[in-house]
Amino acid sequence: MSLRAFVQMAIAQWTILRRSMVFLVVSLMIAAMSMGVFGWLFKPDAQAFHLAVVDQDGTEPSQALTQSFGDLDNVKLSKQSLEKEMSKLRDGDRGAVLVVPEGFAAATQQGSAAIDVFYDNSNPIRIGYVISTVEAVVNGYNERVLGQKDAVKLEQQAVSTESVRFIDFLTPGMVGMTIMFTNLFGGQLLVLWREQGILRRLGVTPLRPGILIASQALTFATVSLAQVAIILLMGRFIFDVPIHGNYLWLAVTIFLGIFAMLAISYVIGSFLQTANAVNAVINLIAFPMMFLGRSYFPMDPPAALNPVVQAIPLTHLNDALREIINHGGTLGDLWVSWAVLAGWIGANYLISMRLFRWQ
Repeated sequence: MSLRAFVQMAIAQWTILRRSMVFLVVSLMIAAMSMGVFGWLFKPDAQAFHLAVVDQDGTEPSQALTQSFGDLDNVKLSKQSLEKEMSKLRDGDRGAVLVVPEGFAAATQQGSAAIDVFYDNSNPIRIGYVISTVEAVVNGYNERVLGQKDAVKLEQQAVSTESVRFIDFLTPGMVGMTIMFTNLFGGQLLVLWREQGILRRLGVTPLRPGILIASQALTFATVSLAQVAIILLMGRFIFDVPIHGNYLWLAVTIFLGIFAMLAISYVIGSFLQTANAVNAVINLIAFPMMFLGRSYFPMDPPAALNPVVQAIPLTHLNDALREIINHGGTLGDLWVSWAVLAGWIGANYLISMRLFRWQ
């Protein structure tokens, strides 16, 4: 009886959704338009790059050189340890790492100073831009500070890196954001049915709340999968965004993301009275989550905000999608994100079942 009721409800709800052509067309158009607009906007590699300077000398001359790079508008300067910066370089998060060795100040007085430049060798166009920028700054430092041409020389070393373009980073974020927005509105349908008296009529039948919610979840999941397919296909064939990881792990991540967002929406829809109230609460939740969840840009949040960032499901959905699509992640890389998403699913579905009412 439960399986038969589930199938009947799923067919009925899919029929209702299919007849709402505006919802279907708009949902699919949003996915295509979002990918198209952001893809063409960010397809060219940005000329700005992230440069790390590791100052092992710590003297006034070495600090002056470091400051010369910090004054450039197109350079994002980082000053962490050499080990951390080299790791980020190999991950494709740095354009170059500049190492000012111990004894630099003394060597400049003798005209024999040298600094090491480790650069990302995966993009030939970017290599030339990065190296020419570093050379220009060092030449300016030689003439302005030391008054001697070629007083500081560059020792260049290429490093094999894992290069990720911005469009590669953006595509998984677009998938995660689309999953979030589409499925957070699942609870709104529940409230609309309650307002229209549909739930009250269903409540006098043997239908159980779990069957109703599961059938609705299946319907929304179908729409989400179509949106995800559009984004990934456009990414692959228009913007040359490859999927490096396992397609099964990708499918698992997508389904976990869909059901995590639906679970949140059903909690919202279980205790709010009107569709307008649901819409307001969803927007209140969705927009902060969109930015804190790293949908568009990498983000290093303040320490006080980091627990919030790590708790929200969109962060883990986007992280898992990027791990699979950009880096070919394995189960060892994904299990934490999967566990967090599964926790959101389990906890919120239990809450929604306890709060559910037919009228």
